[in-house]
Parts: sequence; structure tokens; C-alpha cells
Amino acid sequence: MNDLDFVLRASDLLWSRGIRTWVFGGWGEELRGLIPPRDHADLDLLYPAPDWSRVDALHLDWVEAKHFPWKRGFVFDGVLVELFLAERDKAGWFTQLKRRRHDWPDNVFSTNGTVAVASTAALAGYRNAHLRAA
Repeated sequence: MNDLDFVLRASDLLWSRGIRTWVFGGWGEELRGLIPPRDHADLDLLYPAPDWSRVDALHLDWVEAKHFPWKRGFVFDGVLVELFLAERDKAGWFTQLKRRRHDWPDNVFSTNGTVAVASTAALAGYRNAHLRAA
């Protein structure tokens, strides 16, 4: 079941293996109060790193169809978990998607509470850019 307990377990699984992630996407928007509670099909996590080497070394139930330069996906307890790579260059944090570069705000990884959630500005900016690109 994809509930808050699942979000915590998935995040804890990765953190216990040295992979620090921040919740974003629908779960991030819900946890930041940007959308009302709803059912979620998956869990999106931001992974700040220069590359995928540490993630690719993990033995998880990988989904080959979700293996891209900007994203990795695996199934955990029957739910799809998608990791999005957030790299950093002179201009700041970014994710190089298939058709565009998404620049994250400087505070993308600021968080409070027990769950690491991408900042409100990061969530809103990604949602707006995604809608414009669609």
C-alpha cells in the first residue's frame, strides 16, 4: 500500500544503504500541503549526486523501462519508486530530462520534520514546468 508509512519505509531503505533522497512529485506536494490528500500510484524521490554509480550498485527490483540517464525505477512492496538524478554545476542544481533541463531552486533540498521533502518552491516549479512542457 502506497501510504505515508510506505514513503517512510522506502526512504529509510535507501538512506540505510547510503542513498539520501528527498520526496517530490505528488507525495511531496501532499506533504507540503500544496494538494489535498489523495491516492498515489508511485513515489518520486530526488537523488542529489554526480551520477548513478552508488544507486546502480544496489540490488533492488529494478524496472528496466525506467532506466534513463535522469531516472531509475524499482518496485518496493509492490509500488513503483522512481529516483530522479539532481546534479549540480556552476548554475546550480538541475535534472537533465529527455527534452529539457529542469533547474531546481537553490533551496530544493531544504527540509523540516522527519521526512526529507523537496522545498515548496521546487515542487511548484517542477509542476509548472511539467505542465508547460506537456
